[in-house]
Order: sequence, then structure tokens, then C-alpha cells
Amino acid sequence: RALAEWIASPDNPLTARVKVNRLWQWHFGRGIVRSPNNFGLQGDRPTHPELLDWLASEFVSRGWSLKAMHRLLLTSNTYRMSSTFNAAGYAQDPLNNLCWRFDPRRLRAEEVRDSILAVNGTLNLDRMYGPSIYPRLPAEVLAGQSRPGEGWKTSSPEEERRRSIYIHIKRSLQVPLLAAFDVADTDFTCPERFVSTQPTQALGMLNSEFMGEQARLLAESVQRTAGDELSAQVRETLQRVTQRQPTPADVERGLKLIAALQSQDGLSLDEA
Repeated sequence: RALAEWIASPDNPLTARVKVNRLWQWHFGRGIVRSPNNFGLQGDRPTHPELLDWLASEFVSRGWSLKAMHRLLLTSNTYRMSSTFNAAGYAQDPLNNLCWRFDPRRLRAEEVRDSILAVNGTLNLDRMYGPSIYPRLPAEVLAGQSRPGEGWKTSSPEEERRRSIYIHIKRSLQVPLLAAFDVADTDFTCPERFVSTQPTQALGMLNSEFMGEQARLLAESVQRTAGDELSAQVRETLQRVTQRQPTPADVERGLKLIAALQSQDGLSLDEA
């Protein structure tokens, strides 16, 4: 108890600094201190030391409330800045250490999977809490164990469509989509995730059974809601996936793809 009270004491600023730095890193992609696990002499110096001190003191004065700190960060001008490129800002600060714009960043592994389910309307947001879920894994992944499939259960379709935060983590059996997009390594502490760009990401998105099934469900959903007109189906698909209004050129490219799949690959209209 003495140790716990010392760690969380208002007289010990290190704990509050480390925590608000992690919160900043979560929302902005990088911490005020770039080495979140090392605030010592060998760690990186904070880019904004006064800001770090102020956030730490606010955290303590607000009763160590994480909700209050999330609200403070998310309603700040810095968080709401555009990610648009600015030549003058880039000339002075090419690494954006001074936060002259919001750094664009890729979705995290769990967000990639969740967004796929959300786009086709199958994400199960009603079922919260409870035991972990076990998505279906390819036979090739299961075969990689010394005892194939050992320790991996079967979840119902409704359970499989729950958010990725509920997926059971087993070090010897990783969900391929999450592994490809740099999910946290479970063998070590993970102060910061890698963000890699590699061919297996594109190949996995193109060839996995999961992605093929989700694409089919998306197509069926669009056919139900957009009507029989092909251009309307293409327009709604693009709007759902990109979360913006598609341009006429976008729609035309989609129509040409469908026509080519029919004429060159011999697919039916529904398959295309």
C-alpha cells in the first residue's frame, strides 16, 4: 500500500507525466516524449515540456480521471487541426514536432477489421463484455501448431462479428488480418506499435477467405439498398468504403471494372 500511495501521490509527478504522455500518444500518434517507456536520461526529451507538466497537473487536479483527460485532449484546437499540408509549416518543422497539423495515420489492426464489418453492416455492437471470441482461422494457420487447432474454440456467427477488442489472443495462433497490420506483439511489453507497409498486407486483403466473405456480404447489402441500377450500386459502395461522395470518374471506373470482369473473366453480373 505504501508503494501504491507513493506511485499515485501528487508529490510524484512522474506517474502523471507518463500517463498523460500515453494518452497524448494514443490520440495524436506520437507522445510528447517519444520514448514512452523511458523518461530517464537515456530517453527522448519532451517536445513540449511545459505542456507535459500542465497536463500532468491537470490529471492530478481532476482526480486522476481518464475521461476528463480524454475530453480535454479531444476538444483541444490541436486535436481538431486539419491534416492539410502547409509549405510554410513544413519548411520550419518537417517532422511536425510542433504540431502545426494533425499527422495522418493508418487505422490500427483492430480498427481495420472493425471498419470492414461496419461497412457491410454486420458489426455486432449490441453484444458487449463477456468471454473472448474465436474468429474462424484458415486451415493453413491452424496447421502451423504442433497440435493443429489446439486451444482455439468455435464462436457463433453473431459472436464472430463482435469488435476486435474481444478476440482471444493466443501467441501461436494469430488472426492473419490483425497480424498483417501490426497488432501488438504479445511476447513483450508494447509501448508503441510498429506501422509497417509490406506486400503481405495487400496480398492478405486480396486473397483471404475473410475478405472474400465480407466483400460478398457488402455486395448483397448494396444490392438490397441501392436498387437494381448498377451505377447507383457502385456509387453507394464507394461512399460506404471511402466515407466520401464518389466523383463521376470513380463511378465510371467501377462500372468499367464490372464490365471487364464479365467480358474478360466470364463472371456473371452478381459475381462481378
